[in-house]
Amino acid sequence: MADQPLRDQIRRRAAADDDLGARARLVVSAAWNDLPADAPLTAATERVDAQAELLERHQAAAKTAPAADDVERACAAMRSAASGQADAERVADALSADRIQFLETSLEFRDRHGTQPCPVCAAIALDDEWVGRARTALAAEKDAASALRVARSAAHRARQALTALVRAVQAPPAEDAGLAEIVAARVAHQSFTTVPTDDDGALADHVARALPELAAAYDALGTATAAELAATREAQAWLQGLSDPREQT
Repeated sequence: MADQPLRDQIRRRAAADDDLGARARLVVSAAWNDLPADAPLTAATERVDAQAELLERHQAAAKTAPAADDVERACAAMRSAASGQADAERVADALSADRIQFLETSLEFRDRHGTQPCPVCAAIALDDEWVGRARTALAAEKDAASALRVARSAAHRARQALTALVRAVQAPPAEDAGLAEIVAARVAHQSFTTVPTDDDGALADHVARALPELAAAYDALGTATAAELAATREAQAWLQGLSDPREQT
């Protein structure tokens, strides 16, 4: 066989090796595609090494699909926080801060000048009874403003947590590595990560709705990648342990 091209010798040896799996034989054979017949063994092994590395990247991406329980909790937290913020905004409207300032200024005026007719309407007296009502109203306004700040902070944290969960999903590598499942995985990733930015409730609904497609596509990609990677690693080990058949007589 010494006068035969190295490519043909390697392929024949792979075909005759009963310890080499059928898929691994295909990997060995494909490693020589488009290479010169007498290309060195290292040219083929480098191709297989690169294929293994690419498959590992696909496998890593497939593992980033979030767990359904994590998504459910994050979406529930987002919806609850969004509802809480809406409720707080109904109590503390856009004029709340101005009313607080007005009441504080009015009470300061009364503290400095004592009981006297209201300088605005002149219909009521700024007496002790008025002070009691004003302080009660001021406390209610401050409580509502504080509740709104807390609600907005909770919504912000929930939004950050849900967005981080989405952003943690890795896009599959640009190279398909011969995997048919990569198309569906790319489509699912694009759909899952294109989220509404102006409505927290819509954000939670989108993530919950898009998860099943993403999970199915990434699960299929992971299964296909694992099988292909196992065969590639088998071929990798076989080639690494191979001596140049042209040196044999």
